[in-house]
Amino acid sequence: MPASSSEYPSDGEGESRPSSPTAEVTPAEDIPGLDPSGSARRIRRRMREIMRAQGRPFPDSPPPLPTLAESHPLARELLAAGGEVVQEKIASWVVKHACGTKITKFRSGGIRHAEVDAIRFVSEHTTIPVPRVLDVGEEHLTTEFIEGETLNEAWEKTLSAADRLLVARQLRGYISQLRAIKSPDGVICSFGGRPAIDARFRYLEGGPFADEAAYNDFLVSDLIGDLHGDESIRSMIRSQMREDQEIVLTHGDLHSVNILARPGVGVVAIIDWELAGFYPEYLDLVRPFRPMDWDCGYYKELLNIFPQRYDAEWVVNSVLDRWSKH
Repeated sequence: MPASSSEYPSDGEGESRPSSPTAEVTPAEDIPGLDPSGSARRIRRRMREIMRAQGRPFPDSPPPLPTLAESHPLARELLAAGGEVVQEKIASWVVKHACGTKITKFRSGGIRHAEVDAIRFVSEHTTIPVPRVLDVGEEHLTTEFIEGETLNEAWEKTLSAADRLLVARQLRGYISQLRAIKSPDGVICSFGGRPAIDARFRYLEGGPFADEAAYNDFLVSDLIGDLHGDESIRSMIRSQMREDQEIVLTHGDLHSVNILARPGVGVVAIIDWELAGFYPEYLDLVRPFRPMDWDCGYYKELLNIFPQRYDAEWVVNSVLDRWSKH
């Protein structure tokens, strides 16, 4: 299994209540990346655009990133014992243990406990295949290793036409199970009643939000105002955002790299639940298109996997993606 990969009420970290929109952007060193590969080049290009738009200087050369061995004592221990780095991004690394049965994700910004709670909840309340959680620390999450290829690797190369139909049918069922689990009282939040997350270039956090109207206000609050000149564009975008959709359990990042499959079996695991929570019903469809890899047929199949299309929501999210500060 590659990287990352309770009950809904508060888990003891403090009660969360619906609030008015407030936003806090996570620091630059905690950038997970916008595309599935965590491309440093894309992240740097987007950061340059934002900082120039704000009239701030941007250095020509980034500071060197710490190596995995320098980042965490457990990582050093696993590598010394024969472990293997199987994925490395800007702010996270994944190590497969020498035993071959476990895998550990390290995240420099800290493991999101919403991910751990969501994995356990989904395992207990649905038939969606997820990795079993074995150990959790402040900056690491160890789960069982599940043999399989990510869909971006397997869709064209390994899976037959029959396999692809099977995967699509399985995903349709799994998504239906998620959508059947509604948010208590319609609150929009990360799993466990934690702040909602909008994941674009960096993570923007706010809320929880009492309803979709407050959540929409939160999303448009991050638009780069000085590029618009006044509130007319912001108002135009906001007027196109619905406020009556179902608030459902959402994976939050159903990219092809987070779905593992094997020929003849289909989907063997859905991983990386750190963005899971209760969000408007459209989110699990539109977020994988930000950005998408059209070389992988999974993205062309997405519109058939979901029970309905969300064309207007995709257009609005594309605009938000282009002009959001984070």
